[in-house]
Amino acid sequence: MKVNHLKLLVGICAGVLFSVMPVYASVSIPTISQVPGRIMWVDVKLGQLQIKLNGTPGTGETKDYRITRYETRVKDPSDKKFLTIDDLRPGENITLDVVDGQEDKIIEKIVAESLEASDFQVASGQLQAIDPQAGTLSLQENMRNGVVEADNQSNFLFDPNNVVVFQNPSTQPVALVLKAGDQVQIQFVMKDEKQQVYSITLYAPQHSTTTTVTTTTSTNN
Repeated sequence: MKVNHLKLLVGICAGVLFSVMPVYASVSIPTISQVPGRIMWVDVKLGQLQIKLNGTPGTGETKDYRITRYETRVKDPSDKKFLTIDDLRPGENITLDVVDGQEDKIIEKIVAESLEASDFQVASGQLQAIDPQAGTLSLQENMRNGVVEADNQSNFLFDPNNVVVFQNPSTQPVALVLKAGDQVQIQFVMKDEKQQVYSITLYAPQHSTTTTVTTTTSTNN
């Protein structure tokens, strides 16, 4: 009798096991691709982010993604800083975790540079000179970080292929001709004791006979 009970128990367990196995076999693990690129623009309120994909020089290919404060986790490469989407800025290099076939869904993870919002500074004034080949520009500042400056002239570095350029009041990146005499606002960070430009906003282009130079940026799809 005990043997029959044991056989019955083994039979039941085997039946349950075989009935569950097809369920597990049918479950597929989503494939996640890492998508590296450079931020062209970001709007936290709208929950939208556009990046220029790496490996696409010049105007390049751009893609838009959805983000939220509560569902998108932002980390630095060493995962030592607590970052949020509010820390993201145009010109910053990032890598997105994108689920294959679900590119239109909210991005859950972004690996960004080790920069917080407080690391970015803003300087406004008149361009004195700009050299896209050398990646240098000189600015006659009249305001820095909201504080009026007494016409302080400063030098900045930028990557002609990576700097993001806007024209006020648009928040979309554009291809612009920048020249001495233009009124601009520059967003930059300090790197190796040098002022590295991430984005430039043209406020009041002025006509000039000065030789012009063109920055390489991305246009919106």
